[in-house]
Amino acid sequence: MNLELEKGSEINLVTITRITYDDLNDLSNLYEELLGKKTNLQKFKDKFTLINSNKNYILIGAKDSDNTLVGSLLGIICQDLGGECKPFMVVENVIVKNNCRRMGIGKTLMTFIESFARKKDCYFTMLVSAFKRKDAHKFYESIGYNNDVVKGFKKYL
Repeated sequence: MNLELEKGSEINLVTITRITYDDLNDLSNLYEELLGKKTNLQKFKDKFTLINSNKNYILIGAKDSDNTLVGSLLGIICQDLGGECKPFMVVENVIVKNNCRRMGIGKTLMTFIESFARKKDCYFTMLVSAFKRKDAHKFYESIGYNNDVVKGFKKYL
């Protein structure tokens, strides 16, 4: 699985691969599009180094035929003590470049991370999405995520 991930896999005219240090400027631009604010590049690079060294994190990107980063997501494998004590995966920071949406890139990223989670014996994947992102909610529902199973809460500190 890791070999496949590191080499990338061609799906829907994009290559899904791990994000590398060389991708960070493009990734920061995607996050600015997602969050609507500038990224602190020094902190961003420091956190990337930390995330990249932790086997429970997987940061993947979708690159087009020009090797341009057009989408990304972060998966985090969390250990659990309930039931069979199987891990689960939290999916965060799902973003597809605005002019590349509705082309199957988000679905390709999500399919890839779900496959990765299955191979890591995860019981489920879960995500939260900002209340105002109605198009994103429709997308998640279209690929099988059910929004009436749990209710998400967030507290900014």
